[in-house]
Parts: sequence; structure tokens; C-alpha cells
Amino acid sequence: MALVSLSEFPPQNPGESSRNGDDKNRSQINVPIANVAQFSSNLPVVALDVDVLTDIIAARLATSLLGHVLFLKNQIPLPILQLARLPSSKGNTKATKLKTDLLSAFDTLTSHLVTTFSALSTALAKGSPSGDSTPSCVYLAILVGPSLGTPKARVIYGVHGLEKRIWGKIDSNFPQVDEDEDESDDSGDEVPEDNRKSAEGDDDDSHTDQSEVEEDEDDSDSDDGDDAVATKQENSVQNISVPSTPSYQSYTEEQRFLQNADRTLARVLASADANNHGISNEMTPSQTHILLRAPRCFIHPAWIPRQNLMKQMDNALAEFLDETWPSAPGDTVPSKKKKQVEGVWITGRGGLGDAPHQCEHSFVQEDDEMIWWSWDGKLVGFADW
Repeated sequence: MALVSLSEFPPQNPGESSRNGDDKNRSQINVPIANVAQFSSNLPVVALDVDVLTDIIAARLATSLLGHVLFLKNQIPLPILQLARLPSSKGNTKATKLKTDLLSAFDTLTSHLVTTFSALSTALAKGSPSGDSTPSCVYLAILVGPSLGTPKARVIYGVHGLEKRIWGKIDSNFPQVDEDEDESDDSGDEVPEDNRKSAEGDDDDSHTDQSEVEEDEDDSDSDDGDDAVATKQENSVQNISVPSTPSYQSYTEEQRFLQNADRTLARVLASADANNHGISNEMTPSQTHILLRAPRCFIHPAWIPRQNLMKQMDNALAEFLDETWPSAPGDTVPSKKKKQVEGVWITGRGGLGDAPHQCEHSFVQEDDEMIWWSWDGKLVGFADW
């Protein structure tokens, strides 16, 4: 099948792949990036110029990859963006209904993926030892086939370096005003008022003058105390260690970065297909299911735990990792029937490294054990339009 979907994102140098025919790392294209660790992976890799991958980046590229998979696996007749722009035909035909249902499910999944990776980041942060902020490897699987248990194709989406963060939690380093200090300040303000009342009840002018003098002194001391508290709070704010932020800050810069990442993913998939490591395949329109590997403590209303798929999906993930970091020739026994592993890696400027154990998630409690979850919806493919 011709890669029509990639025509929207043409490579900057169309003849580059033909000139570098002997380059083993052609499928790794940066956005842009320098000093990425080189490796002998046979899978396409997208390396972004960030230290860690946020939930927004992971969700955006997962959505983009799903759109490519649907078209390259012949589940939709046109790329997802072009399909959404097509005007609806008159009449309630079967093709119109299938297109509407698929676009609706795709839009729902797109919104769910943003909160999904936020919840996954939170679950990984809670299960990590105190003070451990090392980014994690997470995996999402796109299954094309009649059911979850009998897929005809599996595409693994690996995120190497997802940021672990408890979303919605206030930073403990942020200075907070002590309640006792507020009470003491309030009590200090009430003293001059009592003095004024006692001075008004006293007929002696000398006592009144003396109370007024004391009131002025108390007000002066209170002002000095307030200045000292304000200065103390200001100094504490300046001493806060602000975590490093991505290269983009504004919404416009963020969207520009994500669009560049989308284009890079399209170029990476095109390059991988030219090197016989792509995901294009002529398949009969069927169903597409989404699986996510997450801890037991993962909480999201759109995802259902699937322990019955543990063995099947763990074997597929093991093949994916073995394809990324090939074992020594004598370490593994070749399988008689081994399907080609399909997938793509998303990583930061540090690259994938050279050891698969970096992606292992150690857990102490049962709630931290990694299991597979399925999205509660599905995408039904169609051919006519």
C-alpha cells in the first residue's frame, strides 16, 4: 500500500534515505537532538529534544501513531485527518454510519489518552521509593483483529522516559503561612484596641496621653513585625528550587513542538517501512483494541484490568524488548514460528541506552505490580466511503 498518509508530512530531504542506503540507524530521526546514544535497534525510534517525556507528549504521539496504524493496516480508506474533513454524504448509509462511529470513538479515545497518561504518571510516582524521580518506561499496545484474544497484528508503543509526577498535589516546598503565626499576628492587632478602650474609660488625661503613646509604639512594632514576616516569606520564595521545564513554555510553543513531533513520527515510520521495519500491512477491516501496561493501583474509569491477557501480552512485550536490545547469538533459542515484532519507541535526548533492565519496573507492594488494562471502547474499521 502506498503511504498516502505520510504525504501530509513530507521529509525535509526527500533523497536523504537513498543517499544513505547503508546507514543502520536511518529509522531514528530527531526533533532536533544531539548526542543521542546509538544502538542497534531494528525498531523505529523518535528521539525528542527533552529531558523527560510529559503526559501531553506521550498522549499526543500515541494518538498520532494510532491514526497511522488505522490507515497502514487498511482499517480506514483515508488518513484519519483527511477522513475527518470529508463532508458527510446525504442519506443515512452504512458507510456514513461506520465513518461517524469510528471518528466518534477516535475522538473519545484521544481525550481519554491525555488523562490516561496523567493517571499513569501518578500511579508510577506513588509506587516509586521516596525521592526517586527517575523516568519510567511505559507501553501501550494497539491490537488489530476480531477480538482482544485473537489479534491479527500487534503494534507496541514504547515511551522511554515518562515523567513520574503526582498530578494535583501541591508542592511541599512551597512556603505556607503557619496558622499559629496568623493567630499571633491577629492577637497583636487586638492589643491597641483594648488599650484604647481602657484609655477612654479613664478620666485622667495623663493616663490617656500615656495610652496614646503606647498605642503608637505598638503600631510601630506591629508594622516592623509585619515587614519582618514579609521579608522572611520573600526570602523563602527566592530559595525554592524550581524544577527544570521543557524547552517550550507558552501554549503556542507547545503546539509547535507537538506538531514537529507528529511530522517526525511520520518520517520515522516512512523510513522504517523503506527498511522493512514498517507497520504497513493489507488487512481486512476489523476491530482495533487498545491495551495499556500500568500498575494495579492505576485508576481511570475508561480502562479495565485484563489479567487473562497477561501471558499473551507479556510475551509480545518480551519480543518487542528483544528486538530493541538483541540478545547474544547463544542466549536464545530461535523460534519456529515467530511473528515480526511491530512497534515504535519515543524517547528523550538521552536515547534508549544499551540495557533492557533500564525499563524494568520494580515493585514492593502488590498494588505496584504491572498488569495490562484495556480501553473500554473499540474502533471498527471499514473500507467503503
